[in-house]
Amino acid sequence: MRVKLCLLFFVFASCSADSAERKPPSPAVREYLEEVVGIMQANFINRATINWVVFKQNLLAQASGAQTIEQAYPAVEFAVVALGDKHTQFYGARPVKGLEMPPANQPPLYPDEPVPGDIGYIRIPWVVGSQEKLDAYIATVQAHIKALDKPALKGWIVDLRGNMGGNMWPMLVGAGPILGDDTLGYCIDANNTKTAWRYEKGKALLDGDIQAETANYYTLKSANPVVAVLTDTLTASSGEAVAVAFKARKHTRSFGTGTCGVSTSRSHFYLSDGSVILLTTAVFADRRLVRYGHSLAPDVSLRPIDVVPRAIRWIREEYKAEN
Repeated sequence: MRVKLCLLFFVFASCSADSAERKPPSPAVREYLEEVVGIMQANFINRATINWVVFKQNLLAQASGAQTIEQAYPAVEFAVVALGDKHTQFYGARPVKGLEMPPANQPPLYPDEPVPGDIGYIRIPWVVGSQEKLDAYIATVQAHIKALDKPALKGWIVDLRGNMGGNMWPMLVGAGPILGDDTLGYCIDANNTKTAWRYEKGKALLDGDIQAETANYYTLKSANPVVAVLTDTLTASSGEAVAVAFKARKHTRSFGTGTCGVSTSRSHFYLSDGSVILLTTAVFADRRLVRYGHSLAPDVSLRPIDVVPRAIRWIREEYKAEN
């Protein structure tokens, strides 16, 4: 795992010299692996780049000797790595020795940055959890925006640094007053099917379906404000979705460093034994249909110490130019 803490890599040993002497996988294991390959081949975002005949052969070779589905879990992990995708993950139905990950420490919540009174500042942190927690997150972020909003503001800083992901929908609702009612981006799958996501009056919508909402939504005193978006290498996944939502927005510029590079959408696929594959099935695209799926470079690359001062200066310059 790199210092930026956003990429998981798994290392697998090559087949041993005596692998040919091992038993073939049992019929139950073979059926399970057929299920795995079928899901990946039908839904993986980069499925056209994979030779699925060879992929399946290699997977079965990795599972050589496996007589139970649990014994085949390392082979499924091998398949995940073989996809060449940084976002796809596999979780077995039960912990398996050798595949267990240590308890994940929750990412830290960064402190807010002090800014002058003519600048609004809102941090959009990572969030996961129960519906109650997600609702509280939305309420907290929008309440913070409401408390800071005033006619004299020249613009807003939206700080996505350290946002390692989670659930993108409460994030979009939280930032909604600043984003404004609009189509914010798209998910584009392997079939080139485009599914729009938007914010509208307290609701985050995916293809028109509500994903998160608040009845007590806030509306800014001045619509379409100047916005500086801050990113770093820890801005990942759903955090990158929020960064994409601000791409191509008028009066908006991003500052900092490139994001983690997993600006993609995952789908849950539950296997017959209760294990699950979180498979990358789409890339994010901005409101102009510019596709990502990789690190989002900022408009202005800066050292961390220079990010906030430079963002403040630009907001004031942009505000002056527009008024």
